[in-house]
Amino acid sequence: MGNTKSSYRFHCEMEGFPEFLRREWRAIAICGGAFCAAMFAAIVFVEPSFFYSRLSTDPLNYFLKAKQFAEAGNTAATRAVNAPPFPYSAMPGVLRSPFIVLFEDFDDQLRGMQVLNTIIVGALGLLSAYVFSWVHPRPRHRYVIAFSFAFMLLSPVWVANVFLPLADAPFAAFSLAALVVSITVVCARSPLSNKRGAIAGFAALVAIASTLRFTAPLLLVFAAVLANGRRSLHSLPRRFWLGTGAVTLLFLVILVSLNFQAIFGRYLFEPLWFAARGDKPSMIANLLSVALPSQVIPNFQLGFVHPPLDLLYTTKLTESTADIAWTLVGLALSTIMISGLWIGRRRFLPEIAYVLVPLPVLVPILPSTTRYMMSYQPFLWVFFYLGAIALARRMGLLPLLKRPAVVATALAVMMAVVVGLRGWKVAGTASERVLAVTVTSAPAYVAGVGETFQGLRQFLESLPRERTLLIGDPGTEGRWKIIAGRDYYDPDPSLASIVREKDVYLLAECGTLDTCQSWEYYRNKAQQRVLKFGEFQFDSVYSRQSWRAHVEVFRIRNAL
Repeated sequence: MGNTKSSYRFHCEMEGFPEFLRREWRAIAICGGAFCAAMFAAIVFVEPSFFYSRLSTDPLNYFLKAKQFAEAGNTAATRAVNAPPFPYSAMPGVLRSPFIVLFEDFDDQLRGMQVLNTIIVGALGLLSAYVFSWVHPRPRHRYVIAFSFAFMLLSPVWVANVFLPLADAPFAAFSLAALVVSITVVCARSPLSNKRGAIAGFAALVAIASTLRFTAPLLLVFAAVLANGRRSLHSLPRRFWLGTGAVTLLFLVILVSLNFQAIFGRYLFEPLWFAARGDKPSMIANLLSVALPSQVIPNFQLGFVHPPLDLLYTTKLTESTADIAWTLVGLALSTIMISGLWIGRRRFLPEIAYVLVPLPVLVPILPSTTRYMMSYQPFLWVFFYLGAIALARRMGLLPLLKRPAVVATALAVMMAVVVGLRGWKVAGTASERVLAVTVTSAPAYVAGVGETFQGLRQFLESLPRERTLLIGDPGTEGRWKIIAGRDYYDPDPSLASIVREKDVYLLAECGTLDTCQSWEYYRNKAQQRVLKFGEFQFDSVYSRQSWRAHVEVFRIRNAL
């Protein structure tokens, strides 16, 4: 109870977000403006065709939901003409759907979304800076703001959230905004009845966040712990707490009902599926050696020579001496972070609860743990900072850290590590180091991928829309429905009759390093997926390739 009271007092005494904005508007304008300018420049100079090959899985699903909502007013999107609507979170697509209405061409739609994404990630950087400022004196807040926007710029995942429609940045931004509003509500000196607007705003932000990611209702844990601190200091009638509990329960029921299809059609079973099949020690190793360190070093995963994940269920962190050494670095960073969490319990108990409660759900999902933990990033910065300061104090290094030259040197070294990792391996794929794209080869790589897929688009758009059906990899099914307006067919036992009635084409395409490293295997695998449903022949009608980008189109015919 002592930590609950002290945490409540700390949150009530700290500077509010509006005051933070007014006081640091110059640093925000400079750093935030520089971030937005860098992103806008990339949007202008990188051709949208480079991102065609990246439109798969999550971004593709969100784009399909956006298109369906813009054109039909519902989110019952399908990937193929013979496939049912797929259950998936719709809000990440709905947020971007206005650009489907405003622009007819896919390239313009994508660029419009990228501009919106830049604003969302910029807002996230600002909110993250505000949270991180809680452990710094005011004279250092301008540097905190610079750090936050620099981190966003150097993080492969946050940059990916700029260029593609993803859920990570919107969820993190709306959830952080909800937490900031909840502090305003719970710590209000006036009666809560005078904060109806703020309470409504908090409910709206939680509701929106809940449509973006299934863990959003856990935002109420933060508010509940903070409210418990208020209750321990300011007694309120029992009926007030019973009423609050009833309203909260009703609110949760409404949130679940609004997301029933996505939750029970997909997200409820995903953690259970991974928990049942995944290697339990690998889950802990992934959390401590990869996921948590990635929150303080934005491209930490690039330091592994071999991909740290082996398929979906296990980690492989000891494939080389370098990987073992980098794993130990990750464990050291996590140890500092965990020690800071313990040190900060008297001030940050709501934050600690908010970070720890979702771990049983997020840790089993090995491929996504690192990405999901990014929503809690500013709190992990706080814990790491507290742990690092305590370690420096114990080692007698704290006086050195007060010298400007030492601080400048430390920052230069950290920047060299981050930039060095990015220079050593660019693009953030699961490729091994020897085959990765370097900084010097990146322009040629981007241009080659863009030209290859632009050529494929031109070929597909030359095919008659009414007679054409495409078959693609399951992860890319629906891609060219979005880009070129050509429908897909999901292979099934009726394929032979469909081939007689329509022009059916099999697409083999790669523009990312993972697929292109095993191009022959990938192409053969695509054909085998079709051959499971009958005897067919494949006539190559279009082929184009460049450095690390390959596409080939096969006309499917019934075997004679």
